Amino acid sequence: MPGQPGGGKGQYRDGSAGERVHILYIGGTGRTGSTLLTAMLGQYQQFFPAGELAFLWRFGLLDAGKCGCGLLLRECPVWGSILTDAYGDVSKVDAAELFRLRKRFNSKHMPLMVTRGLRQRLLQRAGDFPSTVERLYHGIASATDSRVIVDSSKEPHYSYILRSRPSLDVFFLHLVRDPRAVAHSWRAHHKKETGLSYDSWMESRGPVVSSTYFDVSNVAAELMWSHWHDRYLFLRYEDFLADPTSTLRRIGRFVGEDIDPSQIMTDGRVDLNPSHTAWGNPKRFELGSVQLEPDEAWRSKMPRKERLAVTALTFPFIKRYHYPITVDHAD
Repeated sequence: MPGQPGGGKGQYRDGSAGERVHILYIGGTGRTGSTLLTAMLGQYQQFFPAGELAFLWRFGLLDAGKCGCGLLLRECPVWGSILTDAYGDVSKVDAAELFRLRKRFNSKHMPLMVTRGLRQRLLQRAGDFPSTVERLYHGIASATDSRVIVDSSKEPHYSYILRSRPSLDVFFLHLVRDPRAVAHSWRAHHKKETGLSYDSWMESRGPVVSSTYFDVSNVAAELMWSHWHDRYLFLRYEDFLADPTSTLRRIGRFVGEDIDPSQIMTDGRVDLNPSHTAWGNPKRFELGSVQLEPDEAWRSKMPRKERLAVTALTFPFIKRYHYPITVDHAD
């Protein structure tokens, strides 16, 4: 059975008692729709849409990134309260050192994480990073009075850091999307990064790199989480858009929360209010009424050669996740 919601007193995995913080971790790979899903969940008071917390230290603090509310993260009163509750004197938090330690347990190490023993060895190399991160989530729970923190970092290996901390109760939502749509998004949506205080461009990936990340990330997600049956939920982005009402209720049951989709959705549209995401896709700044509909532009705009390459490179997952091997062009 899932743990009790609300971060209330309970037993840690080591048997001791204390406050537990509940985290809904959206994992997998990028460009799968996690920004929209996080924003929708964040419309409910019991959820805090934290965004991609794995990148807080680099983009949020070192690079003067913006909060989802539009203010610089360091100037946002909500994040000011969070960091104060977590660390007391915020000026003593060495973001550069934390970023350096996080790189010791990074995506390039995922092929080395095939066994629990190897993951534990890599985790030890991260030094104080796991315990420092643990305090961050407690700071969020304290400052926001939320019952579930939504972390859309995606990186499966980062979720393992959270799972290693006894006071963090992590629910892993494995979000996937057709890998050809993912590859097209990485290639086509190369635009300005509006989440920073200086001019920059969003990362762009070619079909080979995108496919490789897709394969490795989804292998890691299943390897680390699929056997944790009450803490693992699989979701295709296409199924979410086809039936957002049922999907939201299903996610609510997964984390032990009641969700009424009619509070935020009407006739296939969702009303999005400002949130305090620490980092993520620039779409996190989009507010107001948003139509929930699939982005099928890749079917007509993705070059045939690239589509075939991605299909070949991700073929096992196309079959495993029940996507069509051949696709028709959209009108």
